[in-house]
Amino acid sequence: MMSAHTRLLVLCGFLIAALAASVSALVMSHDRPAATSAQQTHLLTTALAASTTGNTVTVVGVGNGTGTPNSAQLQFAVSATRPNVHDAVSAASTDVSHLLGALRGQGAQDKDIQTASIWVQTQTNCCPQVTTGYTASEGITVTVNHINNVTALTEAAVNAVGNDLQINGLNLYVADQSAMLKTARAAAMSDAAKKAQDYAQLSGHHVGGLVGVSEVISTGSGFACDQCGGKGSAGGGGFPVAAGQQTVTVTVAVTYDLAA
Repeated sequence: MMSAHTRLLVLCGFLIAALAASVSALVMSHDRPAATSAQQTHLLTTALAASTTGNTVTVVGVGNGTGTPNSAQLQFAVSATRPNVHDAVSAASTDVSHLLGALRGQGAQDKDIQTASIWVQTQTNCCPQVTTGYTASEGITVTVNHINNVTALTEAAVNAVGNDLQINGLNLYVADQSAMLKTARAAAMSDAAKKAQDYAQLSGHHVGGLVGVSEVISTGSGFACDQCGGKGSAGGGGFPVAAGQQTVTVTVAVTYDLAA
């Protein structure tokens, strides 16, 4: 049989365990998909505390933040058609060397230049189907850290490669989106709070403490084009670029306690 002192220690242990179990847990998970398009989406979930009343309301708030793009990604490609594969690849490789030299001459660094694709394709006519040659192509993606450099880069590429050049796309973006996200989050939470107040009043309650938040971030491009400019020609100029505006949208699902 336990002594009074032992029973007291056991009781204190139970109380401490119960108190620890009641402490709220903070759980955060961040899922970052690959950036394969002009729009990116991220998910953030935060559980703040368990409901204290048993009655809750969950509402969705939406907020936007905007900014002027200051960086860009350019998609270049070279394409050469020759009677045989060897000559086609050789010509395309020479074009790529000229392109890379022109880009570096405009200040592009190696870390900002990436090979995006390489392919060889048979050229045929019809009919009957007869092979007439082979086309070799290589795609290059260039990150431009200052949007004002885009025009000079495209002009240098056109002059270096000539008619074998293709400009396949341009994506403008804000390099540091932290201020945009802060604005969008504040607007989204304000929107959610207003909706929660509406539902609380309609149900004869008032809004209590915050229980949990889930967030989705969508980033749209300021400007993008496909097959932008078509093919270049020797001696041509660069494309003028309008920065436009980029928008970040934050959508939150917020759960509040409902108090009587």
